[in-house]
Amino acid sequence: MRDMVTEWSSPAFHVRATGWVDGALAARGLRRTGALQPHKVRFWSAVLVVPLGSERAWFKVANPGQAFEGALLGAMAALAPAHVLAPWAVDPQHGWWLLPDGGPTADHPRGRQHAWEPLLHDAAELQRRCEGYRAELSMLPSLTPEQAGDALLGLVDDLAGRDAADPQHLDADRARAHLARRADLDQDLGLLTDSGVAPTVQLNDVHPGNACAPRTPGAPRAFFDLGDAFWSHPWPLLHAPLRGAAGARLVDPLPDSPVVRRLTDAYLEHWPGVAPGDRPALLWAADRLGALHRALSWRRLLAEADPDRLGVATPRLDTWLTQALDPGPQP
Repeated sequence: MRDMVTEWSSPAFHVRATGWVDGALAARGLRRTGALQPHKVRFWSAVLVVPLGSERAWFKVANPGQAFEGALLGAMAALAPAHVLAPWAVDPQHGWWLLPDGGPTADHPRGRQHAWEPLLHDAAELQRRCEGYRAELSMLPSLTPEQAGDALLGLVDDLAGRDAADPQHLDADRARAHLARRADLDQDLGLLTDSGVAPTVQLNDVHPGNACAPRTPGAPRAFFDLGDAFWSHPWPLLHAPLRGAAGARLVDPLPDSPVVRRLTDAYLEHWPGVAPGDRPALLWAADRLGALHRALSWRRLLAEADPDRLGVATPRLDTWLTQALDPGPQP
């Protein structure tokens, strides 16, 4: 089990990262003008600022559970160059990549005019552009509605089999209660399977801080944080944004408000083949799958991390299991 925060903060790691960054910059005819500076170090990733005179670049190293992210950014940038911030260099073996500075994010003071609706518009456009390119995006983990049942069983077995002292432990009674609700979840997931909506990239963490604000009027936002993504039905993407826009917590039930309905309608219009009358049930099913996506995303991050040295509070995976299996009444 690794203490990644300490590892990525160490002088030895900074020496290795600096050497790699210098080589990547030299290949582009650039030179670093100062030492790499920590921007954010968490157990899921570390981001270091690379000074380039009056400009800067960003070095990122990912937790092994998200080591695919750099390669995914490169592949998606080839498919939708205006919608993704393309890395300058990627080392998939180490989970390192170097990004140019894309300007302020959509939640920066200069970008506050960019609300949730255009952000979701750009995310949907990106998802539609990635349909049919599974081979090109083969590095991306898959968790489709058809795979969700087996993934659920695997997760429940994993958590129930852990020592009682483990913070992610699931006691036997709760595990049985979860499994008893699987049939209801499977019924909803079947709606997604039969929806006719093509699988694509489910970005899984869309918020204004994970996309660069447009540099020119009318240009799309450029996404750059894709480590939580899955190949799946696209609509679970709404799991976090609808709650964020409504001021709800991620652990709260799916909110129902005018802003949520407006955002949902605007996003779903990108799939005109789905009849409006079918959308509420599909959205409900997608939200349940989104909770399972969140649980599995956290599990892949926690898999190699020392649980006593995470440095931040982390949710119990059972929270997301409960949201997927016992979400309460449909709005």
